[in-house]
Amino acid sequence: MIKVSVIVPVYNAEKYLAQCLDSILAQSLTELEVVCVDDGSTDKSAEILDQYAWQENRVKVLHQKNGGYGAAMNAGLAAAGGEYVGIVESDDCILPQMYETLYEEAALGKLDVVKSDAFFWYERIGYQKQIHAAHLEPYYDRVLDSMDRNIFFDFYMNIWTGIYKREFLAREGIRFHESPGASYQDNGFWLQTMLYCKKAKWLGQAFYLYRQDNEASSVKSRDKVLAMTREYEYIEKLLLERKDYRYLPYCYYYKLLRHRGNFRRIADGYKREFCEQIRRDYIAYQGFVKGFGELEKWLQEAVLDPEGFCGNAIKAGQEVRKRLGAAQSLIVYGTGHHGDRVFRGLVNEGYYDAVACFAVSEDTEENTLAGKQVLRIEEAVQKYPGALPVIAVAVGSRAYVQMAQRLSGLGVNGYLDGSAVEDSFYIL
Repeated sequence: MIKVSVIVPVYNAEKYLAQCLDSILAQSLTELEVVCVDDGSTDKSAEILDQYAWQENRVKVLHQKNGGYGAAMNAGLAAAGGEYVGIVESDDCILPQMYETLYEEAALGKLDVVKSDAFFWYERIGYQKQIHAAHLEPYYDRVLDSMDRNIFFDFYMNIWTGIYKREFLAREGIRFHESPGASYQDNGFWLQTMLYCKKAKWLGQAFYLYRQDNEASSVKSRDKVLAMTREYEYIEKLLLERKDYRYLPYCYYYKLLRHRGNFRRIADGYKREFCEQIRRDYIAYQGFVKGFGELEKWLQEAVLDPEGFCGNAIKAGQEVRKRLGAAQSLIVYGTGHHGDRVFRGLVNEGYYDAVACFAVSEDTEENTLAGKQVLRIEEAVQKYPGALPVIAVAVGSRAYVQMAQRLSGLGVNGYLDGSAVEDSFYIL
């Protein structure tokens, strides 16, 4: 019996494909199949896939004309024969115990969905950071049902850290939106699974290595202005056709929420155009963000003065880049949640080599992080006297005030708020 069918959508992934497939075939769960869908690759991906299928009878390969991520995933779902279905992106890797652990939990609890944590992964610099929602600790490692549905949405949004009961997907008619390219079709699948699953579980362990250093990744594209919007329009249409009106608020809220990240992702030349889409959606759905103060404020600013809003955002981003570029080197002051986000933002924008070290206020057992030293702030300032510190904690927090005072006491008055990096750069 095939317990888990692992679907791997592939398009021009020759650089990472073998590493990905090796990690799946090394799973401690042997009752699995690997369904690889070659979506019209023009590099050597098809040859690599065929070689693996020839050597390993658990690997099944489908070749098709390029139809986009959604079409590839739907082909994989149609070909899957396992009790549960998993998804691994062709540039990512998984740890050996992933599917055995997930399947045991799923079978024991007769669950529709089981998910785990993941790692943000930069292979080149040896950096892994577990994606873990500490505020959700009471909900990890326990069975959640439809009464907990709002909690489902608080966990990290992804489709690949878990397994889905194939019978559940078929019963609810859950499939991917077959829009062109790799344009956020995962959002629609994620939303459907979260809306329709009756029993689910999130594990506090992490097994999935989510690669961040693939420059060809679709999430780094700066010109797909309305792709995310179109995905939520598809979900809205789907819910209306099914007469599932109770779920429309989720769709409308996330459609507005995604605008903020999308605005940061797209190139500056598209921002003014995109503000018109924000305006239309805010007028239509503003009631669904009532009570979400920070998001509502951001949307209102974009709608009421789009020219000034865009101008300020572009100017702020240019100023951040100017200060980063002019600095002899950088000190990331903070290694917690914001320190991770600031660091990943800097790496994604090409500033890894400029980072001299991480800094902390108190002694720590960590000596290095991502190939950089972790020093007390006094040592960091002394060792790198011309470096620009980036305070990587929440602005206005007690820790922020104390860190700013500490820098001032060390004679350092010029620093950069980490929030400026987080607001200016698209960070997953």
